[in-house]
Amino acid sequence: MMRRRIPVAILAAAVTLAAAPRSAPAQEAGSEYRGAAALGLSLRRLGVSKRVLMVGAHPDDEDTQLLARLALQEGADVAYLSLTRGEGGQNGIGPELGAGLGLLRTEELLAARRVDGAEQFFSRAYDFGFSKSADEAFRHWPREELLRDVVRVIRQYRPDVIVTVFSGTPRDGHGQHQVSAMVAHDAFTAAGDPARFPEQIAQGLRPHHAAKLYQSLRSRAEGATVQVRVGELDPLIGRSPFQQAMASRSRHRSQDMGAPELPGARTNYLRRVFPEGAGPEPSIWAGIDTTFAPAERSESAAARGLLRYHQSVDALRARFNPLEPGALAAGLADALATLRQARAAIPASNGTADLVFAIDEEIRQAQAAALQAAGVVVDAVASDARIAPGEAFTLDLTVWNGGPGPLTVRRLQPELPAGWNAAPVDSASRPSGSVIAPGELYLRRFRVTVPADAALTEPYFLREPVEGDLYRWPRNDSALGRPFEHAPVRARAEVVMGARGADAAMETAVDATFREVDPRQGELRRPVMVVPAVSVLLDPPARVLSTASGRPLEYTVRLASEAPEGISGTLRLEVPAGWRVREGAVPVRFTRPGEVREVRFSVHSPAGTAPGDYPVAAVFQAEDGRRFTRGVQMIDYPHVRARALYHAATSRVRAFDVRVPAGLRVGYIEGAGEEGPRFLQNLGITPELLDADDLAEGDLSRFDVIVAGSRAYEVRTDLMAHNQRLLDWVSRGGTMIVQYNKYEIVEGRFTPYPITMARPHGRVTDEGSPVRIVDPAHPVLATPNRIGPADWEGWVQERGLYFAQTWDPSYTPVLEMGDPGDALRGGLLVARHGQGTYVYTGLAFFRQFPEGVPGAYRLFANLLALGARDGAAAPRRP
Repeated sequence: MMRRRIPVAILAAAVTLAAAPRSAPAQEAGSEYRGAAALGLSLRRLGVSKRVLMVGAHPDDEDTQLLARLALQEGADVAYLSLTRGEGGQNGIGPELGAGLGLLRTEELLAARRVDGAEQFFSRAYDFGFSKSADEAFRHWPREELLRDVVRVIRQYRPDVIVTVFSGTPRDGHGQHQVSAMVAHDAFTAAGDPARFPEQIAQGLRPHHAAKLYQSLRSRAEGATVQVRVGELDPLIGRSPFQQAMASRSRHRSQDMGAPELPGARTNYLRRVFPEGAGPEPSIWAGIDTTFAPAERSESAAARGLLRYHQSVDALRARFNPLEPGALAAGLADALATLRQARAAIPASNGTADLVFAIDEEIRQAQAAALQAAGVVVDAVASDARIAPGEAFTLDLTVWNGGPGPLTVRRLQPELPAGWNAAPVDSASRPSGSVIAPGELYLRRFRVTVPADAALTEPYFLREPVEGDLYRWPRNDSALGRPFEHAPVRARAEVVMGARGADAAMETAVDATFREVDPRQGELRRPVMVVPAVSVLLDPPARVLSTASGRPLEYTVRLASEAPEGISGTLRLEVPAGWRVREGAVPVRFTRPGEVREVRFSVHSPAGTAPGDYPVAAVFQAEDGRRFTRGVQMIDYPHVRARALYHAATSRVRAFDVRVPAGLRVGYIEGAGEEGPRFLQNLGITPELLDADDLAEGDLSRFDVIVAGSRAYEVRTDLMAHNQRLLDWVSRGGTMIVQYNKYEIVEGRFTPYPITMARPHGRVTDEGSPVRIVDPAHPVLATPNRIGPADWEGWVQERGLYFAQTWDPSYTPVLEMGDPGDALRGGLLVARHGQGTYVYTGLAFFRQFPEGVPGAYRLFANLLALGARDGAAAPRRP
């Protein structure tokens, strides 16, 4: 199965490359809550020992209402484990699919967690697309391996309660949904068994028995054992958990998940799965000790200390005044010292390991609360966002004492990878141990040198090729299961309020960012990452060559330099033996970082090239001998932090016989995340992109064919407004091809004759499913390319989606296909409309085109040929 190739949208406007203008703002790491609200949320967590792990299959599966209620109002530690990063879905805001979409949706999950207060985990599962059964999903994801990952997260996070989003039965629909609950049920027991996955025990994890397992029913009351109110106004935040949940959900922009933040009473429901036989419960915490204070009076130093700590934080919560947060700073520092002393008094043994774990988590949260109350703000600003190996840059670290009392800075220094060097360049500033008065800044400046062999900033789960449908994780990496590894450049500060000793010292670490000031948007923060001195991206990633055509193949290589002193070298294409590159080796010189070059190449294949696949690669060789053969694509949108996705600078030429009518004039209405126009260039067609003015009053008669892209009726209000004008154009002799659209096309009655769609929609998830010809005489199967069984081979991920369920007799169904038990005919419908032709197709051309799937190109060329006017030139080979 070919699912790994990721289309590189090098020239797409939505993609920011390493050296392209960096104008889109990015979310900063950490919570969205600041000031008194952040302190109030932290106070709710102190002295509370509640941990919940929610398990689902995808980004957007999570019950954000429950997450927000537990994390924000109840002060629980809450996390969501998504088995996948959503790689198999569609993209409503840009061109990324596959791994690129997985990076975007990972960041969207983190943006959602910044709102609802939860943490985020993942397994190794790669989303291979929709599945109709758990059995199918387990064929892609070995059950034992998936269980291994979920057990790892449970042993790492150590929840009191596990909540599944789904039931683990066919009622869940999507097979991956079913699998998420089935594996969570298995892991509930397996995590506590030291004989299961003993390598995790050897790595330092310990068996863990969660107390309860629930299924979230969301708003369904039937079978519920627990009710959770989510509609009550939270005075600290000014919104209810439901409203916070909808704000969290709206961060999933690539999935069109925007939701209204409605006020009013609302209830969520859960069903207890284990222990079985439960009746109604007042909460999920019934029967669980939610503190770590000793249940019985004890004279041990640890017990006395823990009791004093609990009494202290209860009193501090009662005294909380959001207008005077600094009034709690000293008390929180004292409570932190008490907690640390109690922790030191606990004897080390297996019997105390869970208590020590809980106290260590509490120390981390108490430090955060104390820093918030004291008004301590730590920042790290780098002089550049994109750093090349061998480069040096400046790093400014600051501690701002925004509180009412003096602050001692005991340590402020960079945290860098091994082999990096940070030399202070602030010898005239105050040394560590200096006291800074209220309102003052403590500044340290460092010159950081990056070694020439520094690793590029690349997500840990993408450093190795995907194995089947599982990511290959590095061994013993502390980031395993987390969204990403730590940023390469961070700062760590240690401060003490007043004259308190080491037990009251507070530590915090922050990621370094680059401060950019945009005249229209103001200050923007960009993540700091290591990128190649020269990024090499070859476009397109797949080329189609009609056998015996003789037409040259056009390529664009985009070079982006981050070399601080400039760099010179030659760029060339490596092609198969007997092939020729017209341009040869092209000299390229960069004089400063941030420069970009685009070089176009024409590749000529020999006459009589046999059908098959042929490699083409781009190489930039510097004068010092270094070779650069990879490029970085930035997944960069305003609502998420930028992430780097690396591509080998290679392209696959797929040679096969494909013909297109000569001189065909094509207009294109772009849809959601649309890349169709650039892939039509593989057929020798450069379509004209139609904007709102074209649809409203442009001369449509100049086109033979107009193509509407995937989900165009969802995202193009101008298309909906002027749809009748397009249908009138069809009736006068035009051909309109509408690729898969969602329910909007049905509900808006935008087709010339009625169609309906099922809910859930008709789709064929098995990309190798048999295809039967319903109308063998139909010209779409014969002209100019005769479609045969070989044309259905090599399709990727799925045959299609959003098939029509019923249709007016004016349509002719051409094909029949389906997963086992299905026989769907609504994937390709053709109708005469007046003197023209109208086509609706749910076939997944948007997945096949980037892979250069021969049959998909040949079939789409035939669809275009339906628009060849009388007297048009004979079909040509592109």
